[in-house]
Amino acid sequence: MNRMVHVDIQEIVKEENVTHDWRLLMVLEGQIKVAIFQTDYKLVKDNFIILNPNERFSISATVPALILAVTINATHLTTILPDTSKQRFWNLPMSSPNQTSNNLAACRRLLHRMMITSLSEDVDEATVAATGLALMGHLRAHYLWHEESKSIFDHDQLVNTVITKLETEYAEDISLRLVADEMHVSYNYLSKKFKEQTHLNFNRYLNAIRLRHVELDLKYTDKSITQIGIDNGFLQPRTMARNFQDRYGMSPQKFRHTLAANLPSIDSTRQVITLSREEALVRLAGQLAEEDLASIQPVTSQQKRLDVQTAQVLTHKTATYTVNVGDVLNLNNQECVTQLNQLTEEMPIAYIRVFGVSKVRTDPIFSTVVTSEKNLMSAFYAILAVGAQPIIRLSVEMVLHCSPEDLIARFEAIAQMFGKSVVRRWIIEFEYDCLVSDNEDSQTVISYFLQSNNWQRIGVHVTEKNFHHTEKDKKMNLGNRFVYLSCDYLFLRTEIKEDLSELKSRLDSIQERLAPDRQYAPEIALDDWNTLAGNDAVTVGTFFRSALIKEILRQNNGFDNVSFWLSITSRISIIPDTTDECLSLFLYGTIRRPVYFVVRFLDALIGERILSSPWFSCYRNGEDYTVLFSNPTYIDPRMSISDSLMQYQSQELQLQLVGLRGQRYRIVSELLDKDCGGIYNQWLKVGAVINYSPQYIKYLATMTQPRLKIEDIATTDGKLVLSATQSFNSMRVYRIRPLND
Repeated sequence: MNRMVHVDIQEIVKEENVTHDWRLLMVLEGQIKVAIFQTDYKLVKDNFIILNPNERFSISATVPALILAVTINATHLTTILPDTSKQRFWNLPMSSPNQTSNNLAACRRLLHRMMITSLSEDVDEATVAATGLALMGHLRAHYLWHEESKSIFDHDQLVNTVITKLETEYAEDISLRLVADEMHVSYNYLSKKFKEQTHLNFNRYLNAIRLRHVELDLKYTDKSITQIGIDNGFLQPRTMARNFQDRYGMSPQKFRHTLAANLPSIDSTRQVITLSREEALVRLAGQLAEEDLASIQPVTSQQKRLDVQTAQVLTHKTATYTVNVGDVLNLNNQECVTQLNQLTEEMPIAYIRVFGVSKVRTDPIFSTVVTSEKNLMSAFYAILAVGAQPIIRLSVEMVLHCSPEDLIARFEAIAQMFGKSVVRRWIIEFEYDCLVSDNEDSQTVISYFLQSNNWQRIGVHVTEKNFHHTEKDKKMNLGNRFVYLSCDYLFLRTEIKEDLSELKSRLDSIQERLAPDRQYAPEIALDDWNTLAGNDAVTVGTFFRSALIKEILRQNNGFDNVSFWLSITSRISIIPDTTDECLSLFLYGTIRRPVYFVVRFLDALIGERILSSPWFSCYRNGEDYTVLFSNPTYIDPRMSISDSLMQYQSQELQLQLVGLRGQRYRIVSELLDKDCGGIYNQWLKVGAVINYSPQYIKYLATMTQPRLKIEDIATTDGKLVLSATQSFNSMRVYRIRPLND
């Protein structure tokens, strides 16, 4: 191992070896038994053990256990800290007389940080090494096995100290008399106490250690037998041969040729699998911590002072919201109606998008196609009933494969049913491929909408594949009747990892293509988008990203409208094989997802914006104020495993409001984090049941909500200080209102 520090995630069943470096093993999942010479240690999750150089050990697990293995190169470390060569730590730090919960927690934080750094896409080896040195410094300060008070050893400590010396110096020329002199005790006294405690005399004990190392070298090295003896403290080959014969019943040569030859390789004997980065991230994400740490340790802080009387009003663009309900006939489903009613009672929704109007069903008895005119009309009535306007997306498949006459007739019936003045406010949205198609039927349908007096608002849906010019595109004259409506921006992983500038440039380029002369200003909507969400069940479930979503909406890079899916069920009605990567407001039934509360928090920001940053937002409405705290964090979703791993991503935020005119204020705050408003941890706590029964849904809907706190605070000289520790991607809204005394 050439690196100073090496970090591995391993699945282990069995290992027997001798370490020549410093090794720290921490259990991430399961439990293991570690035997170090004559002592057994049982370790469970979050326990860790220290293996000193030249210690023989064995590890076993009933079922495969997941461990973090940190190896610190002894040779490299000695060049930096020469005195470490003969130092030894307590194997089990929690057994150390100097053990405290704070010291153990500090070790775990350093180990966790090393793990996270090593799993990063671009591993910073310098940071890993620096953290390893910090860890060694902490171990030297708190868990060093000291040889103090040499004249007042108790019996156990005296013998343990001798054993430690033998374990580390077995290959050297060592004798009981030399050891006794070093410890300032008599030869006879030490000999007696050593035999009382170990039931062996000094030389036999020393030879037993040496022979175990000889055995390993015979099995797993090609070194000569003479060299093996010298390397392990037997300077005379005859001495090693005699002792080996006594212990194993055969000579070293015969042992190597008869037994070792039939042994499997060390890799298979060890039964240790070192996981790749990808495997480790997925495996770790599957064992989300069930409980938070007792205290979060922020590593950074943000402080701001705001004079509410002199603060300038900041201009900002407010986007409206669209809710995608999928198949139009979903609106006849009671669950969908319940979700929409609950949603629109708490926040304004401008549009509700449906996908097509040609839904039909086949009568199984008469084998005839039965249109659903009644259901279709009731679906649009449901949209209007909640105060929203419909957006009807016409897909390529619908336009190209349906009879233009039937499709036009369907829209004529809708216009007649609801009236021209109503449907003129609706939006007809074509997919881009429809517009550039040479198909005559497609052109017939498009011409109908362009020439109709009923349908006045036309949009085009553009995906990333439509970003490049083609000769066919240049022939299309969309005219100023086409208003650019939505951009399909899925998985904004790369684009928003650093900032949001790339998103704005893409939106600008699309707008330029659809309106090159800039004679009109089309509305721009961000549709069916995502935020570093991952694309598998594990990462989607564990990655809490509320503040990240807020930050994208706060910056508002040129869009007028933002859409969200109503629920996962709604999206599945259109994309059957979809995974849970969409930004949906509901999970199932009335279980609200975190994005629901993000939108609600943002809707609470009423009045003049006088402060805006990634961490603080403040709005003034007369003498009332609304403040938003957040901690947006851009990381790989697979790194957001638990609070114990992500705690150093927290921020200590403090906002000082000055210039307040009131004497006393009521502050109503709501906290949104992965435990308060996040579904995943609540789902784990109730047993991670897949079957969503009505009782189950009702319980999760009740438990999954932000934490509410109300307090009355008196100001000091018109000053009010708000402070909070914000965990990874969490949000907190404060509603501040003066109290009339």
